Amino acid sequence: MAKEVTTIYIDDSAVWALVVRGRRPLKWAAVSLEPGLVKGGVILNGDALAAKVRELWKTKGIGARRVIAGISGINCLHRLLILPELPKNLLPEAVRREAGRVLGVPLEGLYISWQTLPSMRGETVVYLAASPRNSVDVLILTLRKAGLNPYLMDLRPLALARATTESRAIIIDVQPTNFDIVVMAERMPEVLRSVPLPLEDSLEEKMPLIKEELDRAITFYNSSHKDKPIEATVPLLVCGEIADREDAWERLAGRQKQPVQALPSPVETVEGFPASQYMTNIGLALKRVLASKKEATAYSLVSFNALPEVYIPKPRPISEILLMPVLIAGIALVALGVYVNITASAYTSELHAEWANINQIAVGKGAEVRTQAEEIATAKQQVSSLDETANALATTLGGFAAGRDEINGDLGQINKLLATIDLLSVSDDTQTITVAGLADDENAVFRYAKNLRASRRFALVVITNMYQVEHQIGFALRLTK
Repeated sequence: MAKEVTTIYIDDSAVWALVVRGRRPLKWAAVSLEPGLVKGGVILNGDALAAKVRELWKTKGIGARRVIAGISGINCLHRLLILPELPKNLLPEAVRREAGRVLGVPLEGLYISWQTLPSMRGETVVYLAASPRNSVDVLILTLRKAGLNPYLMDLRPLALARATTESRAIIIDVQPTNFDIVVMAERMPEVLRSVPLPLEDSLEEKMPLIKEELDRAITFYNSSHKDKPIEATVPLLVCGEIADREDAWERLAGRQKQPVQALPSPVETVEGFPASQYMTNIGLALKRVLASKKEATAYSLVSFNALPEVYIPKPRPISEILLMPVLIAGIALVALGVYVNITASAYTSELHAEWANINQIAVGKGAEVRTQAEEIATAKQQVSSLDETANALATTLGGFAAGRDEINGDLGQINKLLATIDLLSVSDDTQTITVAGLADDENAVFRYAKNLRASRRFALVVITNMYQVEHQIGFALRLTK
């Protein structure tokens, strides 16, 4: 069953929302914003904007609360880092240090996101993006005030880069208050420019600035790629306000007369859906739609979650899930042992007293000696049986401590390999362990099972069930010890 994905993007002029199932648009809507709510991609009045978003969700009947959010590329920075080949545990600190060096601004005011890319032996290539903390913080706060839960985030120019399968192309998206230019080379967004525009200017008045920034982006790329510059055959793919203004395309083509065309929509054509106006949302949706498909290899190489780690929900520790059941079971078993021991001791004392009484009676009643002797023998058997029960219980209690260590070891291994998995339950019946949880996709489940097998702690790891739960995959594993 195709995934249903909800996206939201907010710029200075409007809030844009899109819901897709697979590649089919289901719902789309945009609400205009009054001047002063958002400026330069930064939200200035979060309360008023949150009210707008709530009203949009209510009016359009959008039920989803988990959303993929986009943030403006204005004031964001992008760099390609070349590092020596490093162990994975050292890479985050190395990226942060190199980011501080190449960005030239204090990292305290930025959130950095990055992704390693295919590289030659002996080096590590990292695509780095940095977003202003104030812009991101107020966006997340506003969405949460509106009742939404952003679980993925992307920068607008990177979302646009994901909207085409052209290996080499230039994307130009013009909106009422800003425009973005993305130079794609071998599926890599090499140059990104996000520039604000005056809302009151007409498209004709905006064109000189757009053309100037386009020439600047091409010149910048060619200066650092002299071996393979932008050829005259590289297409200009336009969307937004300029998509249906073919009269303006010729001004973009320039002297090289590069081919200009509307950016083809990567989603299904649905009557009434203006795909060109929602390319940012489409790129955001493809971030999830393409997450586990081979066809993702035809799109941009860059795809990471730009949502800062501080806003990513942490999975519940397995100790929280299992602590109370284990404690209750342990207390119950100990209580049972104490009760049985007390009962056995009391009953044993009673039997010994009765046995002594029978002996006294036997001395005085010779005729009844045989009968009493038989009763004594029976009592001895009962005492012996109860002693065996008490000993067995003591052994069981001793084994419980050893078994507890084994269970803790199993649970530690299960928790250690969680990664992006959310556990729902874990049950242990001595020979097998059943694990149930939620994952972002099937691949995450397969990786988790593979890692459990690789730990060599379990003799057999089997995926017994997988099923769709809203935007996630539910699963069950059986681990044989």
